[in-house]
Amino acid sequence: MALLAGSLACTHASGSAAPRSIEAGFWFDDVTFDSSRLGGPLTQREIKTIESVSRAELREAFSGLPIVFSQRRDARYTIRVVQELLDLRFKRPVGVAGQSRGIMGFGGSGSVSFDFLANGAMAWAADDADRAEIVAAIGRGIGRTAVHEFTHQLLPKASIHDSRDEQSYEYASAARRSQYFGPMRWERARPLLHQKFGG
Repeated sequence: MALLAGSLACTHASGSAAPRSIEAGFWFDDVTFDSSRLGGPLTQREIKTIESVSRAELREAFSGLPIVFSQRRDARYTIRVVQELLDLRFKRPVGVAGQSRGIMGFGGSGSVSFDFLANGAMAWAADDADRAEIVAAIGRGIGRTAVHEFTHQLLPKASIHDSRDEQSYEYASAARRSQYFGPMRWERARPLLHQKFGG
């Protein structure tokens, strides 16, 4: 009886333990951007601001889940922000916002395009938006794209592109104002993330 009681106690303790944290690596390559609308190239300080805003978007989107973001390039899940990202399925150069590969049980890797999202932020910004607003919008666009790509890696079999909600992280296209401005929300992936990873 004592052995059985001890076994049950261990089972209960392990069942109620906090889920193990998952590390996700997120980092920027050396990127640059210049536009006549900005009145000159982005400064290194502005690029650091963009990185900070994008990391805040990641933390906010995945808050409550056992996911820790770092800059480790050997993490199980990784997203790298590159200067430009092309869709190799086309014979001519076609830029994309992001792309990922995820393998169930192993992890995933992906990239996000700085050029695509910086241009998108300017295209969707109000005519009177100042430089600081556009810089912050670039950060949100990159962060929200990274959320989408990490979700592909974390849930490689989920059909998240079925979303029709343009304000959702799951929506298939970055060609929308809500990629850069206003609030963003989850639609179908958040319950699946909780089911898989706890939190």
